[in-house]
This record gives sequence, structure tokens and C-alpha cells, in this order.
Amino acid sequence: MRDVPSIESSTFMVGQRTLRMLARDDKNPSAALVYWLGTAEPSREANFFYATRKFGVLMQLVLPDERPGVFVNRSAVHTVKDCGAVKRLVFKDKSSLDVRYSGPCSDLCDP
Repeated sequence: MRDVPSIESSTFMVGQRTLRMLARDDKNPSAALVYWLGTAEPSREANFFYATRKFGVLMQLVLPDERPGVFVNRSAVHTVKDCGAVKRLVFKDKSSLDVRYSGPCSDLCDP
């Protein structure tokens, strides 16, 4: 029999924390910075690739300066403000992130 990987819940809960987004660590590009709702400082995962798989389906978005590698938990987004090609994601903890996206705001958050 093959080992079956554990699957995180669809709300990305770990203990009492909800995932907000993942980003590459500038100091170590193979590592991930993990941002949680309600927490200012990110935690770290040693392997960015593994972290993107660990937390399930995430939206990959591009930052306004066109740096890739930000993966957002769509269910953590409260509202989206349209600023043209740049959208401001406002998370449920009132933190925000600007991303480059030319599609409709409804694509970026759950109804």
C-alpha cells in the first residue's frame, strides 16, 4: 500500500490560525514565509514548494512591481478594492495586500 499524504482542511486552519498568504523568503528563496490572519510576523517553512502543497488550493498572484510568488488563501479575503490593474485585497483581519490583476474583483474572494 502507498502512504496517503495528509490533507489540510479546506479552511486552512492550523490550530486556531487561518492562513492569509505565502510568499518566498527574500533571504532564502527556497523557503516560504507563512502569513496568518491576525498575526503581524510570519512564520517560516523550510521548503516553499512543500508549503504551497501543504495548504491546499491557493491563488498565485503577482505583486505590483511584478514579482511573482505570492499565494493567497481566497477564503481569508474579506473584500477587494479595484484600483485598475492593481487590486487591494483586504483580509478578514483588516490587513491588506496590493496585487497586479486585471480581471474582476469577484475572482479574488469568496462571495
